[in-house]
Amino acid sequence: MRLFCLSLCVLFMVNVCSYGQRSIIFRKFIAQAIGINYVKDTQQPIRLHFQPSQVSIEFVDLADSANAYYECELKVQASIVNTLSLGKVNVINYANLLGGDYELKIKNLTNGHTATLQFYIEPVFWEQWWFAPLIFLITMAIMGIVFYFFFLYNTRIQLHFQSLKHELEIKALRAQMNPHFIFNSLSTIDSYIARKQWNEASDCLQKFSKLIRQILENSENSTISIEKELATLRLYIELEEARFSHTFVSRIEVDEDLLDASFQIPPLMLQPFAENAILHGLRHLEGRQGLLLVQLQIASRNDKEYLFCQIEDNGIGRKASSELNNQYREPHKSMGINVTFERIAAHQAHYGPQIKTEIEDLTVPDTGTIVRIWLPLFENYQKVKP
Repeated sequence: MRLFCLSLCVLFMVNVCSYGQRSIIFRKFIAQAIGINYVKDTQQPIRLHFQPSQVSIEFVDLADSANAYYECELKVQASIVNTLSLGKVNVINYANLLGGDYELKIKNLTNGHTATLQFYIEPVFWEQWWFAPLIFLITMAIMGIVFYFFFLYNTRIQLHFQSLKHELEIKALRAQMNPHFIFNSLSTIDSYIARKQWNEASDCLQKFSKLIRQILENSENSTISIEKELATLRLYIELEEARFSHTFVSRIEVDEDLLDASFQIPPLMLQPFAENAILHGLRHLEGRQGLLLVQLQIASRNDKEYLFCQIEDNGIGRKASSELNNQYREPHKSMGINVTFERIAAHQAHYGPQIKTEIEDLTVPDTGTIVRIWLPLFENYQKVKP
């Protein structure tokens, strides 16, 4: 395909007789552009339906062409945009004139003769009155479409998060009420009854029933008070202490401000870490008293307040526990800790990096494990604390 670029030269020969008694006449009107071939009758008003790259206008004073000294004044939309002193030159050139109504006035300073030429250049489409409103409407339409799809995407993400959250909460409930724990608790109660330790059996049964009730109640809420979470945790630990014949002791240390301010956290978060410490660390400990230490306090990070929870045990450690599990091929696997990490990942997707966990293995002076958890603090059940 060949591309032809034609240089336009529109020549307007102005009829001398049409100017009557005026001495200054316009002889030529030349408009140059690229890619257009346009010719117009000079007897009609000069209207250019394109934007010329250059306009040349030739004129002459018939009464005194030899001694003429010219000055020109160009107006667009009745406003003066250019005044030139031409001297004896009778050709004037203008480059890249924009669209509009033009009026060119030529004056011979020697004898005072004047002449006026009017012409019109049609603005390009981006200079038309309708172009700016059209661009505005197109921009608003694009922004509306973008915001609509963003809202739709965000809504789908929220629905997915709610569905995932509900699913994980059900898994957490199932993990805390897993058959192993229920069976072991009932076995502990049965052993007390067999040994005719009625008080111990009654106490263990009451704690077991209260724990089951609290787990079910807490699972119905998106957040619960720290006091309720700790009450559930205490019941679980006490039942496990009885199950393992008090081979370990526990201590829970809580910042009083956390209880007084009625802060909220997602339910069923702490118990799986305590369960993991007992079953994989303290249960196999020999030669010394086991200790499970749970500490809760308010911590500040990046000018925000968090619940900092540290669960520490002086058990055999994760490495030794893994070796024992491989050696005896124990079928039990802590579902609670896996589900909790899934819930933490889901909360991080929603709240950002507000939830964080760290696990440290202790070797000196004794083995053990420390789990550190940072949770966002809530107030009034749904409002995130600023």
